[in-house]
Amino acid sequence: MKKDKQNRYDGMERRDFLKMLGVLGGASVFSSLPASLQAAAKEVYPAEDITFICYSSPGGGYDLTARGSAPFLSKALREVSRGAKGGNVKVKNMTGGAGAKAAYYMYNDARPDGYTIGDINRGSFYKFLLTKDKLPFDVRTYTYLYSLTTVNRVLVSSKRTGINSWETLLARSKKEPLKWAVSTVGGSEHLDTIYVKETTGISAMLTKWGGTSQTEGALIRGDADVTLVSYDSMKSLIDAQEVNLLVSFTNKRIVPNVPTIVEKGFAKIPNNVGGLGGKIVIAPPNLDPEAKRILIAAAKKMVGDPGFLEFCKKAEIELDPLFEKDLDNLIKENIKFYTEMAPTYKKYGL
Repeated sequence: MKKDKQNRYDGMERRDFLKMLGVLGGASVFSSLPASLQAAAKEVYPAEDITFICYSSPGGGYDLTARGSAPFLSKALREVSRGAKGGNVKVKNMTGGAGAKAAYYMYNDARPDGYTIGDINRGSFYKFLLTKDKLPFDVRTYTYLYSLTTVNRVLVSSKRTGINSWETLLARSKKEPLKWAVSTVGGSEHLDTIYVKETTGISAMLTKWGGTSQTEGALIRGDADVTLVSYDSMKSLIDAQEVNLLVSFTNKRIVPNVPTIVEKGFAKIPNNVGGLGGKIVIAPPNLDPEAKRILIAAAKKMVGDPGFLEFCKKAEIELDPLFEKDLDNLIKENIKFYTEMAPTYKKYGL
């Protein structure tokens, strides 16, 4: 092979080289390449590190799940794909636009070769598909790999309000509208709050505080009466009895002495609150089929790993893994729900 041609091949990244082979598709081209490049072409996936794009900030709940699961997913990839020389999963945080920056990157810049995966919040489907802030592409075209958790939503009240049960909350709301705190405007908690308010008929004024920590402060000071949040984000304050836990939006009790919304006569709410939150692990559209198969198989193996289960227990992550058809059906249900709720959400300026 001529020297200039050799240098041209040597300067290629492996994935670019493999892509070129896919385009040319000729056995003669393959056989004429140096032995080192032929070996690279035959390497088992994953042959390199895998970047996990986490749309949330370092230290947050989604970041914790991504970083905590990364070594177990790496381990499972090596077990599922014998002979693979890569597969170390490395988390990269990409914040901005409430997930939009990471969503753009996953769609426009990441290659569908299995070496870039990431997460998306199911609560973002409404914003990304149905609002003035919708993205200029259809997020339904991502490759959806798996979901590990749903979100347990709860309603908590300020100690300063005298509201210490679902019944006292209803009684107070009949006298005057509650001050109902909302953290991120347009986020899944905000959407869940509107749905619960509309479904139960509770009289309340939604007050916006700009983040979970600000909402917690408003409750403790008594500047807000109640808020709807994920249980794990408020658990430390609940355990310290800084706030009152009134009801969970789940089918089963998550705290023995606290009733569920089902027990209060609203059986449909758990199907549409909390389950719409939580993240899904995605890859770019048109992911390589073999990479998809291996990634899903590794995730299935990971959720049975005793070490991973112990991590989830310590981190108080409640596993509810979904794959393939089950995941596809959940996504369709989520989008159907948001589409039907869109006229209501628009009344609230969303």
